[in-house]
Amino acid sequence: MAEEILREDDGYVTTLSINRPEKRNALNVDALFSMGDIISDLKKDDNIRVVIIRGAGDKIFSSGIDLSGGSGALQKMIKGMEHCLDNLISYPSPIVAMISGPAIGAGLDIAVISDFRIASETAKFGAPLVKLGRTYYYTAIHRLTNLVGMAAAKEILLRGRLIDTKRAMEVGLVNQVVSPDQLVETTYSLAKELAEENAPLAVRATKLTIHKVQESKGIDPQIEPELQAIVDKVNRSEDAEEGVKAMLEKRKPSFTGK
Repeated sequence: MAEEILREDDGYVTTLSINRPEKRNALNVDALFSMGDIISDLKKDDNIRVVIIRGAGDKIFSSGIDLSGGSGALQKMIKGMEHCLDNLISYPSPIVAMISGPAIGAGLDIAVISDFRIASETAKFGAPLVKLGRTYYYTAIHRLTNLVGMAAAKEILLRGRLIDTKRAMEVGLVNQVVSPDQLVETTYSLAKELAEENAPLAVRATKLTIHKVQESKGIDPQIEPELQAIVDKVNRSEDAEEGVKAMLEKRKPSFTGK
């Protein structure tokens, strides 16, 4: 069985590839825990100064969470998501997302969590959860809104459509857009600059400071239970079940508002 996440070390740079091309690089429980475990291990390795995250192949970054496991795997999936994303958020050195093709749902969130986003002209971005009767998790909404602003976040999330690289650049979602044949070279050139030309302790301290300053405007713990209840109510609704079922059956969903 192929590894869900491939790791390749080259000097100061580690590349992690989401290796599920047959599933459009959708993240299942094993992939989420694997990425979380690798990032956790990398935190202890001072020799690694930059992490690059990409999708296997050049067709898609990630289509998000693999929903084919059904509702029975939901709790494991949530724990896997928390493990993966918490480790990515707390990783002290720069993370660069190398985005070829769509970055959807959790794939979009991984890109947003990354410190740099280098996109091929083939890239697209979105989280069309409303078309599945579901809602994006509130921490991801918070991160996306902080990055692109309220108007663009509403455009992406409420319409449920993917935006292209031109629009992504306009709203500040990506740092750079390049042709497909320049994506690898551009990404690794940035990684080499970060890893070899800048002092690693200064880079880590600067990243930590930026995050600490940003956290001071974070989610109020007093309203977090309310936010979680809103998400749970929608994502456990009949419409949410219908949305996923329709997607797997490749038909248009029939939503009832229940």
